[in-house]
Amino acid sequence: MEGSAAGILIPIVSIVMVFAVPIVAIIMDYRKRAVLAEERKAMIEKGMTPPLIDEDGNPYGRMRSPEAQRARSLRAGTILLALGIGLAVAFVMLQYVVTDFFLPHRMVGMLAVGSAVVGFLGLGNLVYYWLSTPKSLKDT
Repeated sequence: MEGSAAGILIPIVSIVMVFAVPIVAIIMDYRKRAVLAEERKAMIEKGMTPPLIDEDGNPYGRMRSPEAQRARSLRAGTILLALGIGLAVAFVMLQYVVTDFFLPHRMVGMLAVGSAVVGFLGLGNLVYYWLSTPKSLKDT
């Protein structure tokens, strides 16, 4: 009898957690922003100049410097391109090397499409990184 109670409890808890975790994250982010806003308001009321960046080093208003955008684009592009190449290698391995694989052909096709999408996202980020390089650095 006890095993059947656990068998019913696990799906219920998992479904509740799927919805509860994002809601709690949103509430915590809202509270953090409210505390930061109150802190800035108190500083302004006391005649102090509040800092232009928060404790994470990000500017208020979520604007990033061009250098930070370039670094973020380089990191994302490198990771996505490597992931796309990895998925493409997995596709080639499943399609041509491994003769008796466990995935249906429909899944292998989806893997090919996924590798192309992720790979080109990474390539696009790397192209953005290259295009956003200042001209003074491109000439050297």
